Amino acid sequence: MEMKLTIPDFLSVKQWKVFTSLEHLSDTEKMIKMIALLSDKEEDEVKTWSPTSLSDVYGTILEAVTDLQPSFYPIFELDGVKYGYTPMSRMTLGEYVDLERLAKKSHDNIEEIMAILYRPITKHKFNGIKWAFKNTFKVKMGDAENLFKYYETEAYDSSEREENSKKLAVLPASMALGALGFFLVVASTSLLATNHYSTSPTEQLKMVKEMSSQMASMNIGDGLLQFITSLQHPSFQSPEIAKSLN
Repeated sequence: MEMKLTIPDFLSVKQWKVFTSLEHLSDTEKMIKMIALLSDKEEDEVKTWSPTSLSDVYGTILEAVTDLQPSFYPIFELDGVKYGYTPMSRMTLGEYVDLERLAKKSHDNIEEIMAILYRPITKHKFNGIKWAFKNTFKVKMGDAENLFKYYETEAYDSSEREENSKKLAVLPASMALGALGFFLVVASTSLLATNHYSTSPTEQLKMVKEMSSQMASMNIGDGLLQFITSLQHPSFQSPEIAKSLN
């Protein structure tokens, strides 16, 4: 039987949450739900397939799903709006407290975490001479200018977080996990510095090893390097807007 499937280029945050919640199902049920989730097929239609077709299609989808490499991007564009990452140095106490609370159940709260870490850019200086000179010089020296100094984002408003999180649910899960990982690594580094004199050498070594392991599992530098060297950032459209343009 010949079939044509439309499969997305990436696993969105919303899809990733559904995918990771299917562990309690049987293998066959999981296959059916995953194919319906990531393609243009309904579950009832998938159930009419042969076991061989089901297995073949699921194998193709699984390759895309399991190849989920967290990557950190400081800036991206969604539906024509540029969003910027908020580093810890710019966070208010309210932002940090909310992040700390939500991160305890990061799987359930990943969209809201993204809505705190990323907000619309209101002002930037990437077209200025200072950025061009400093960045060009540092890149040639194998270094990078601190790009967080060159843009500002909307002020944090906890009452708008849930609504904003719905917009960000269409982003790649790899980007969300990369941003969360970057925040956790930086937060851990800050904690290590704060507790430098109150922790034993053994505890400090353990923390450093844990941070190194986190860093090794993410391409957190890819997005930074891509933007710093070429001012390019990933751009996305929500499914509703993309559909209306077709």
